[in-house]
Amino acid sequence: MLVVDARRLTWRSQPDERLRAIVTTAIQLVTVQQRAAAAGIGPGQLHAVMAPVPVGSEQLGVTAGRSHDNANVAIIMSMLLLLAIVLYGNLVLTGVAEEKSSRVVEVLLARMPARTLLAGKVAGIGLLGFAQFAVTALAALVAALVVHPAGIPAVSGGVLAWVIVWFILGYALYAMAYGALGSLASRAEDAANVAAPVSYALLAAYWVSLWVVASNPDSAWPKLVSLFSATAPFAMSGRIAIGAAAWWEPVIAVALAIAAIAGLVVLAGRVYTGAILHTGPTLKLSDAWSATTRTGLSAAEPPHTA
Repeated sequence: MLVVDARRLTWRSQPDERLRAIVTTAIQLVTVQQRAAAAGIGPGQLHAVMAPVPVGSEQLGVTAGRSHDNANVAIIMSMLLLLAIVLYGNLVLTGVAEEKSSRVVEVLLARMPARTLLAGKVAGIGLLGFAQFAVTALAALVAALVVHPAGIPAVSGGVLAWVIVWFILGYALYAMAYGALGSLASRAEDAANVAAPVSYALLAAYWVSLWVVASNPDSAWPKLVSLFSATAPFAMSGRIAIGAAAWWEPVIAVALAIAAIAGLVVLAGRVYTGAILHTGPTLKLSDAWSATTRTGLSAAEPPHTA
């Protein structure tokens, strides 16, 4: 390559585009310096004039320090939590209703209190669900390592650990409600209608969690929603995935969820005790609630029915 009068590049063969860009930039820089010196502009002034201007870049819907991967992970985790809780919560619901309709529960109650029976059913199905999801997640991880699919957002180990925690707490919370309401139905076919309020609450909690992720997750309302036990499994796991939760917020949310579950064990156990041995039409929640107090029944005794 030959530079002619700082104006023209002459090549012996095919031009090298990279070398041409370097040489052209150098020629322009030297020319600017010469013109600045002729105009009485010192090197310091020239440097200030020629200093590059920093230009920021932002994307709508993305908070600084967070990427679309974070938001995608939050949405995927919330969806998986919803599917898991609905799936295994409904197993508790149908199991309670089938045991009641087949009168198997009468044999079981001869051996243990009703509250213990309900808690054991929730725990047993929960362990089954956890094992199934663990096997599925392991298979998906092995497949991802082998195939290396593009477009899958990265998930940290800490986020996965919190998802497991919120699966356990969310399942325990909603499954106790499913079990209590399932005991009101005398037939398995009626169980879904009786437990419809729990299903509506689950869907509402899921959509609220999406709002938390899509809105400003650092504002007051998303923080309160993520601490409320009914919505915390979805909203808090979403805020953790996008990195919006302080270290103490999940701790408080877990403590509140455990307290809510403990209270629900007592309340659901009372409803279950008052309704599980009832025969006939679907029992009202208020009747099941008052049956134990009205009749002075123990956990293993059936309420009086007309």
